[in-house]
Amino acid sequence: MYKKLIISLFLLVTTVVLAQVGSVTISVFDEFSKKPLSANVSIQGGKDEIFFGNGSVLIPEIPTGNYNFRISAEGYDDGFLNDINVVPNQNLTFSIGLNKSAKQIQEVILTKKLYKTTAESPVSLRNITAEEIQKNAGSNRDVSKAILSFPGVGSTATFRNDLFIRGGSSAENKFYIDGIEVPVINHFQTQGASGGPRGIITVDFIKDVDFYSGAFPAKRNGVLSSLFEFNLKQARKDKLGYKAIVGLDDLQLMMDGPLSKDQSWSGLFSVRKSNLQLLFKGIGLPFLPSYYDATFKVSKKYKSGDELYFIGLGAKDQFEYNFDAKKTLNNLTLIDRLPNSPQWNYTIGAGYRHLVENGNWLFTLSRNMLDNQAIKYYRNIETPDNLLYNYQSREAENKLRIDRNFSWNDYQFSAGTNINFAKYTNDSTAKQVNQNSVDFDVINSELNLVQYGLYLQTAKKFFENKVQVSLGARLDASNYSDLTNNPLEQFSPRFSLNYKFAENWAFNFNTGIFYQLPAYTSLGLKLNDALVNENSLKYIRNAHLVGGLEFNGKDNLRITVEGYYKKYKNYPFSLRNQISLANLGGGFGVVGNEPVDSRGFGETYGFEILAQKRTLNNFYGIVAYTFGNSKFSNANGDLLPSSWDSKHILSLTTGKYFNRNWNVGARFRLQSGLPETPYDLNRSALVNIWNIANGPVSNFAQLNTLRGNVAHQLDIRAEKKWIFSKWQFTFYVDVVNVYGSKNASNLPVVNLQRDASDNGIIANPNAPQDQQYYLLDVGESDRNMPLPYFGFIFEF
Repeated sequence: MYKKLIISLFLLVTTVVLAQVGSVTISVFDEFSKKPLSANVSIQGGKDEIFFGNGSVLIPEIPTGNYNFRISAEGYDDGFLNDINVVPNQNLTFSIGLNKSAKQIQEVILTKKLYKTTAESPVSLRNITAEEIQKNAGSNRDVSKAILSFPGVGSTATFRNDLFIRGGSSAENKFYIDGIEVPVINHFQTQGASGGPRGIITVDFIKDVDFYSGAFPAKRNGVLSSLFEFNLKQARKDKLGYKAIVGLDDLQLMMDGPLSKDQSWSGLFSVRKSNLQLLFKGIGLPFLPSYYDATFKVSKKYKSGDELYFIGLGAKDQFEYNFDAKKTLNNLTLIDRLPNSPQWNYTIGAGYRHLVENGNWLFTLSRNMLDNQAIKYYRNIETPDNLLYNYQSREAENKLRIDRNFSWNDYQFSAGTNINFAKYTNDSTAKQVNQNSVDFDVINSELNLVQYGLYLQTAKKFFENKVQVSLGARLDASNYSDLTNNPLEQFSPRFSLNYKFAENWAFNFNTGIFYQLPAYTSLGLKLNDALVNENSLKYIRNAHLVGGLEFNGKDNLRITVEGYYKKYKNYPFSLRNQISLANLGGGFGVVGNEPVDSRGFGETYGFEILAQKRTLNNFYGIVAYTFGNSKFSNANGDLLPSSWDSKHILSLTTGKYFNRNWNVGARFRLQSGLPETPYDLNRSALVNIWNIANGPVSNFAQLNTLRGNVAHQLDIRAEKKWIFSKWQFTFYVDVVNVYGSKNASNLPVVNLQRDASDNGIIANPNAPQDQQYYLLDVGESDRNMPLPYFGFIFEF
C-alpha cells in the first residue's frame, strides 16, 4: 500500500513539474495603419530561438515565470512586451504596434526604444504595464495609486485617488478605455472632479496604460492636466480561463476566452464585491463604504483585420456610519460631517476599426451615466428640522467619435470629429454656510447640452530621421451660451519636436493650448428658474510649454529631465466664497454646484527628474523627483499658492523577483506640506452657524495661508506563487503606510464640547439667539493608520 502511495505521489509531482508551461500569442501590426505585419519574436535573456509569424506569432511551451519579449519586423523599429507573467496551461494573447523604422540605406545603429513615445507626445508620456501596476507597492492593484511612482503626480489623503498633476486640480484629468471616454473611474467619485477612494477598472484586463501629463494628442478634447489611455488586453484564444481573487478588501471573479468555435469572438468579464466595510470596521474607522462593480469587453475579429468590440463597466456604491467606532475627537468629527452618499454609474460603448488601403477608420459610440446622491442631518438625527441637505443629481452623455489615420508621401495624418449630447439634472435642497452669508438653495435643474469638436494632426521626420516634428490643432464648441458656441474662440494649436542628437540622447519639446468646458454642476445650476452661470462661464484655457532631455541606456535604463510651464485663464471662480475652484476637488462631495464666473487665472511651473529601470535580471526600480509651484488668483486678482502647491515630491519605487516565485517590492513617497486655509473658530462657534455647517468653517479671506505637514509614507508588498499543472495560486500582502505617519493636514480637529446628554454646551444660553455660541473642543488629527491588505489569487 505504501509503495503504491509513494509511486502515486511521485507521478503527481512529476506531472506537476513537467506541466508547468504556458504559451503566448503576440499579434503584431503597424502602429499607424493597424495592418498586420510579418514579424519574429525572441525572449530577452533567454535562448537564442526566434519565433516567426505573419500577423500573429505563437511562442509555445514556455516555462512559467516573468518574461520580456522583443518583437521585430523588417522596416520597423523593434517593440517590447515587458513583465509578461506566463501562467500554466494558458495561452496568453497580446498585441503590439510597431513604428516604421528610422534607419536609412546606410547602416545607422539606433538605441532600442524600450519606453514609449509618440510623434505628438515626445515628452510627458509614461507607459505602465499591468504587471507593473500589480506589483507596485501600496497601489493594491489600483492604477491611480500606481501612477504615484511617476514624476509630477501629487496626492491628498492616503486612502483616496485624488491625483493633481503638475499643479492642476483633479477635475482636469480625462480617462479613455480603448478609445471610449470613461468619466468615472473611482467608487464614490467626487462629482465635478475625478477622485475617489477606490478604482473601478479591473487591472487584470489592462494590457498597459499610457499616462500623459502634457503634450496631449489633438484627438482628445477637454484635457488640461492629464490623460489616461487604458489599453485592454486580448482574451485568450485556446479556451475559457478563470481567475478569482479573495481579498481582505474585496472579492472578484473573472473569465476570459473565446466565445465562438472559430475564435473570432472573444470576451473579458469581471464582477467584484466589496469587503472594505469589514476591513474599516475591524480597524475602527467611523465610516463603512461598500461597493459592487462589473466590467466586460466582447470583441469580434474579422479575417480582413477589421475589429468590432463592445465595452462596459459600472459600479454601485453604498455608505454606512460606524457608530461603534472609538469615540475619539477625530472619529466623532468625521461622523458629524460625512454625508450618507450612495452613488451608481456606468459606461457602455462600441467601437469598430476598419482597415483601408491607406490607414484605418475608428468609429466609437458610447453612453455614460452618473447618479450621485447625498443626504445629511445635523448630528445624524433624522428629523425634518435637522435636514441640512438632500442632494440628487444625474449626468448622462451620449458620444460619437470618428477617427481617421492616413499617410501622404512621408507625412502621417490623424483627423476626426466628436459630438456629445449631454443631459444634467439636479433636484436638491441645501443649507450652506459661505464666506459672508448663509444660503438656502432649492435647485431644480434640467440642462440639455451639445458639445462638438474636430481635429487634425500631422507628423514627419527630417534630416535623416534625426528630427521628428508634429503639428496639430482642434476646434471645440458647445451650445451652452454665446460665450461657448464659437469654435474659433477655442482654437487649440499644438507643436511637438523630437531631436536625436546622439546615439542615446534626445531633446524633446511641446507647446500647445488646451480647453475644457466647466463641470456640469456649474453649467446646470438653476436657482429661481434661471441658469445662474449661463452668462458668465467660458471654456477654461490652459497654455503649456514643456521641454526636456531623454537618455536611453543599457540594462533597460531610462532617464528624463523635463521642465514645464502652464498658464490658466477663464477658471471658474466662486462668487460666494471668492476663491478659484482650482483649489477644490480633494475630498468627498460636489465641486462647482454654486454661482461662479470665469474670472479665475493661474500658473504652474517646475521641473521633473525620472530614472526608470524596467525588469531586468529580476530587478526593477523608479526614482522620481518633482519641484513645482502652483498659483491661482484670489478675489483681489493676486496669485496665491493653490491647494496643490506641493513644492517637492519624491518617490522611490523598487522590487525584485526571488527564487521560488517570490516577489518583494517597496515604495517610499515624500511630499511637501500642501497649503491650507485656516478655520474661523469665532464664527464657527456661533450656534446659528454650527447647526448648519455641522463643523468648523474656513476663513477664505486667508486662503491657503497655512501649510500642512510634510507627508511621507512607506508601502511594502510581497507575493508568493505556487504553480501547479493546470492552475496557479498566489498569496499577496500589501501594507500602505507601514509606520503610520503623521496626518498631512495641520488643521485642528474641531467639535463641540458635550454635556451628559451628548448635546453641545452653549456658553451664553441667555444671550439673544444670533449671539449664542458653543464651547468648542479643539485637538489634533489622529495619525494616519497603516492599511493592511492581503488576498489569494486563483488562476485556471
